[in-house]
Amino acid sequence: MYSKQEGTFIVARFDKNTSFFEDLDEVCRKYDVKGGTVVWAIGMLRDFEIGYWNGQDYDKETFRERLEIVSLHGSIAQNEPRYHIHASGARSNHMIVGGHLFSAVVDPLIEIQIMKVEKAEMMRVQDPSDKLFKLTIK
Repeated sequence: MYSKQEGTFIVARFDKNTSFFEDLDEVCRKYDVKGGTVVWAIGMLRDFEIGYWNGQDYDKETFRERLEIVSLHGSIAQNEPRYHIHASGARSNHMIVGGHLFSAVVDPLIEIQIMKVEKAEMMRVQDPSDKLFKLTIK
């Protein structure tokens, strides 16, 4: 992995056969990202597990083939669940799949930009009415 910080922005490249979320964890540790946003990412992922919130739980599906990332963005909280990432990827037939990203393997690479939020406290609190972990900002 390669990465560099400039101001509050971090740019990184994740390499083939690594876990997307393990790489994201490593970048956040390296640059002491407590809270922030994933501004964008491009590249390809496989074993792309995404979910659709049905009002009570996530309906999950895994796409084993490589998908060209069309969009990937989200928020980073200080507590668990740390990441709320949404992604969409194009299949070889140019059809798009997307949703809440649960896991993925980088193949062959991901380029990503993270914005570190330094003055606000970003935490997730579970809402008992719908069981969602919602971002609070102080």
